[in-house]
Amino acid sequence: MKTNYFTINVSVANIYNEPDFTSQVVTQGFLGESCNILDESDDWVKIQQWDNYKGWINNKQGVYSEKKYDSKLTVFDMDGVVIQRNSNNIIRDLTFGNKLVGKAKNGGFDLVLPDGEKGWTDTILGNMTEKPSRKSILRLARSFLGTPYLWGGKSPHGFDCSGFIQFIFYTFNIELPRDSFQQAEFLDKYKINRDEVQECDLHFFNNNNNKVSHVALAEDNGYYLHSQGWVKQESFDKKSPNYNQDLDSKYTFSVSMKEILD
Repeated sequence: MKTNYFTINVSVANIYNEPDFTSQVVTQGFLGESCNILDESDDWVKIQQWDNYKGWINNKQGVYSEKKYDSKLTVFDMDGVVIQRNSNNIIRDLTFGNKLVGKAKNGGFDLVLPDGEKGWTDTILGNMTEKPSRKSILRLARSFLGTPYLWGGKSPHGFDCSGFIQFIFYTFNIELPRDSFQQAEFLDKYKINRDEVQECDLHFFNNNNNKVSHVALAEDNGYYLHSQGWVKQESFDKKSPNYNQDLDSKYTFSVSMKEILD
């Protein structure tokens, strides 16, 4: 082992089940995320993320460090770039949710990336100080409508169902587990009937083995947002053009987020 942490140094990094690019992508990590090092194999590092998820990342996509990257700023633009001041060359792309070290300067931000490289951006950066409300969470979730489904994805480049839910809540500093079945177990004590659901509560659905395998974010009047094919709005209302009969048949239970949000 070289050091304590491996900090992701690209906007979005795929994390694999095995130390091989042909292996299954199990999740993703973000620029500025410092992960615990568990193992190494050639050009690969096995890491453990903040949500305890484990997987392999290619070591070209991050840097080893003794301390965590002390990020204080979060990217709140859908995309952006970091440029090298003396050449105006782009040295990194950015996406919503990236974490950075920097300070405001000249209408933008001077930045120090995890590898020590310095640059500047006019991308919107800040700190999430807003107390999470159901309206603000839904507003953010709706901004990703149309984003393609991506197995293992939890970024604006593509979401799987649970990655979408985790990403939305994490933006508001609410930590949920990574997979839908883990989220269901974590929130099990908050189970409610479907007719009791409020905006931003969660719906869970089973697969053919009666195990939770899908999750959606509740809206009003039986509508919900979820990632299936792409991030979309669908409904439990059989009279709605957005009715999803397949998911309705696989509905398992709902959970209230009241104790977490209020």
